[in-house]
Amino acid sequence: MPVIGVLTCEILELEIAYLLANDKSISTIFVITNEASKGIISALENRGVNTLNSIKSIDAFCPSQGGKIDILVQVLEIGLHCNKSKLQQALVTESLNLGAYVDALFLGYGLCGNALDDPDELLSHLDIPYFLPQDGDHPVDDCVGLFIGGRDNYYAEQLKEAGTFFMTAGWTNHWRDIFSKEFGNVSIDMAKRIFKHYKRTLLISNPMMEESQMKENIREFNTLFNCYSDFKKGNMDMLSKTWQAAKTYVLTQPNISIQ
Repeated sequence: MPVIGVLTCEILELEIAYLLANDKSISTIFVITNEASKGIISALENRGVNTLNSIKSIDAFCPSQGGKIDILVQVLEIGLHCNKSKLQQALVTESLNLGAYVDALFLGYGLCGNALDDPDELLSHLDIPYFLPQDGDHPVDDCVGLFIGGRDNYYAEQLKEAGTFFMTAGWTNHWRDIFSKEFGNVSIDMAKRIFKHYKRTLLISNPMMEESQMKENIREFNTLFNCYSDFKKGNMDMLSKTWQAAKTYVLTQPNISIQ
């Protein structure tokens, strides 16, 4: 039975849930429960996934006996992005843990502040292949670059308005984490100083969330920081391409059995 490990930031919970819920080649989705995985579990349940198995620890993972792919999901908290070394250490630790149980690793990350600027070196401990979303010849910059269509589109929007805060569907759900102790423990007053030069929020839409819901989710943000909102149509192309590559690998390797 082939198994794909998914190691992702909670900011991608809606998109990862969408990919998994709509993939007919999957047998069972195992999600390791923690504070950061609540969102993806809820998103999978809301999509009517009846093959979801929430487990308390990776030791509880037991592959199913069907003829399809099992998925083992570990979600890491968004707050790790505040410290490059902490994010790197978490990626090393959790990829090692998952690597003992899976045939390939799918990463829901990008460069993310250059934490993954040399992924081959960072993940050199793995004896399984990993699949990281690519923007041409380099890893995608981050979750914004992933859904806006790459670095060129990213920069083009910054040229239109330098004071732009980019919002994916996940960011509209999690922007308040900026103020959390785990993320940065930023006070409202400090945040207003940090964001004083921002003028707009650019909402990158995709099938995960209606534009009206995205706008409602960041209404308070716009009020706090005196921003207006624009919309830009995003896409899932880079994420989907990476996911398909991981699936193709596990389904075509002769040493990975399909019962």
